[in-house]
Amino acid sequence: MTAIAESQEQDSYQNYRNTVRCLKKAEVREIERHKYFMSIERGHEVSFEEAAQDWLEHYAQSWREDRQRKMLAMQRDEINRYKWIQSERARRDLGGTAVMEWIQRYAAHWREWYENEYAGD
Repeated sequence: MTAIAESQEQDSYQNYRNTVRCLKKAEVREIERHKYFMSIERGHEVSFEEAAQDWLEHYAQSWREDRQRKMLAMQRDEINRYKWIQSERARRDLGGTAVMEWIQRYAAHWREWYENEYAGD
């Protein structure tokens, strides 16, 4: 292998590592799914890097927007559930107080869980 080819291969590998490092677990899972279907469609194994590049160029934005919509709806349901439970305990509607309490106590952890672990579609 020539020095130029080795340098290009090394650059490609470094780009791949940088790309993967920036992705969330859910995005990696989605790229793996995309890789599977690309491989079937093409009739040969597609590399993760190739699938990632294709997914990032053609599907990432709409997938992220859809995932954000789902996340907000799920979070709203979680907040309403918490508000209902706390209001029942207090025997009165706590309204915005319970909402703010959930946000302060649980929002950051919940979003971290969603971004890193939630794989539901």
